[in-house]
Amino acid sequence: MENQPAAETVMEVYVTKWALTKGIVKVGAHYTSEDRKTVCFRLFFDDLGKIFTLPEYAHSGEWFHSLEEARAEVEKMRAKEIAMHRQAIEELKARKIPVIAASKGMKGRGGMARIREELLSD
Repeated sequence: MENQPAAETVMEVYVTKWALTKGIVKVGAHYTSEDRKTVCFRLFFDDLGKIFTLPEYAHSGEWFHSLEEARAEVEKMRAKEIAMHRQAIEELKARKIPVIAASKGMKGRGGMARIREELLSD
């Protein structure tokens, strides 16, 4: 049987859940679930001289035992994000921009509601 760390044993892991905005976070963490898919760790903050910690959790696919595994996952995340933005750019390029007429005679709540409905409908 393979020796695995006890639930409270601190292990070094690489968290990728903020990789595209902040980077890969190297932390000491411990398992929080019996299936060993979730880990808990503490992040330290210094705000105006106050030091405190907050418990954070990372689930399977958001943390890795090795930096190489973490970097490989981040490359997949980066490619997916780039593809999503490319698609959004193409949709924006292809979009026809309509002209919406808001009649001057529309006064009162009913008129404004119709203008709002026209502007927000797809």
